[in-house]
Amino acid sequence: MESGASVVHFAPGMLIAYGRAIDAVAHQHTLWQMCFPLQNSTLNGRAISDTFVIKPNEVHQLNMSCGWVVLAEPESRLGEAIAQAMPKLPHIDASTLATLKEQLTDFPELVSAINNNPYNSDDQRIVKLLNRLDQCLSGDCLKPEQWRAQDVANWLAISQSRFLHLAKEQLGMTWRSYLLWRRLICAIQSIKSGNSLTSAAYIAGFSDSAHLCRTIKKTFGMTSKQIIASFG
Repeated sequence: MESGASVVHFAPGMLIAYGRAIDAVAHQHTLWQMCFPLQNSTLNGRAISDTFVIKPNEVHQLNMSCGWVVLAEPESRLGEAIAQAMPKLPHIDASTLATLKEQLTDFPELVSAINNNPYNSDDQRIVKLLNRLDQCLSGDCLKPEQWRAQDVANWLAISQSRFLHLAKEQLGMTWRSYLLWRRLICAIQSIKSGNSLTSAAYIAGFSDSAHLCRTIKKTFGMTSKQIIASFG
């Protein structure tokens, strides 16, 4: 098995991380989660050493001493590829993203989605919105007042009720949940860049650092300190 530094990779519709000492409490989220343990792990108290997938909204408790976690939005190409590859995924012993993809060559759709993860939305208004949200991946997060449902609906020239329906249909989750997820990516990216929790919370549009910490705990089942220690 290789040894390597922690990795956190952000791209549209996904978060890929390699780290150590992942010890989560029971939690659930709306994302596909693919895990490649490099050492023995437990899922819901059961020992597991092979690659495994956690479906959206499944309650789970993960303890993994070393390995990869891939999170994918439900209505993304990567989410779809994970669902299709789920029964056959191989054991992985890579600790770099390049090697991880090399060891997944028998799953070209999965590797292609990791390299380029276009959204599956067929509504151009939602695609326009997602492209604007993706600007935040550069580290220049847009402030929360720009993302209220009514304001987004006005920008897209549709009613608020129509926008909320489209968001849930096209994104696989409510607009509130989706926006929280995107803000969380911005916050983690900010922390990874060296900002404090308070600064990261402000940059990503959380009301304060306590709100950010609660969201991290709810989404990942880990405290902010544990996240930083695992993937810092």
